[in-house]
Amino acid sequence: MMTLPTGLIKVTRFTMLLALLSAILSSCSSIKYREMQAASPELKGLKTYHWERPALDAASGANAQQFDATFRAEIDKGMAIKGYVYSADNAQLLLDYRIAVVTRPGIEEPNYGPHWIRDDTGNFRFTGWEDPQGASNLLEHGIITISMRATRTEHLLWEGGASKLLTSGVEQTNPVSAAKTAASVLLHRIPAPR
Repeated sequence: MMTLPTGLIKVTRFTMLLALLSAILSSCSSIKYREMQAASPELKGLKTYHWERPALDAASGANAQQFDATFRAEIDKGMAIKGYVYSADNAQLLLDYRIAVVTRPGIEEPNYGPHWIRDDTGNFRFTGWEDPQGASNLLEHGIITISMRATRTEHLLWEGGASKLLTSGVEQTNPVSAAKTAASVLLHRIPAPR
């Protein structure tokens, strides 16, 4: 019986793992986009923005912090290309995103998709994560929404979201790749300033 050197065994194992990972990722479902709030005419003339919530810190966990930093950086670059200007002090728009991995159908269902609503007192509330009655609890979806609100009036001016069926735990372990993919999908849909 022939014995392989230890280094060759490690390379072979790595190659097999890489092939398995590639197969898993290539068989992943596609990302579905849904506009939840069409661009409002109030967007006209609004070009400055800032993030509504502060960036996540280390207390949020390494993966969450990595995702947040990468997603914000990608969105900031894309917003600049579209003609928006980041302004910490004088922003006309508030930009916010929400992300979750939920066990429920994707956001393509208009009655249950995550979205902002304004309650009877005029306050905004994020809703739509609830499972519809009878929904399967076997499928996990990664969902991210991004919204633009007017700083002065707090009106929701645009909102879009992306949903992806997660077919393995591997997709949840690379926050940088996930953030870049999500940002890319959403940036194509964010309306340019008018």
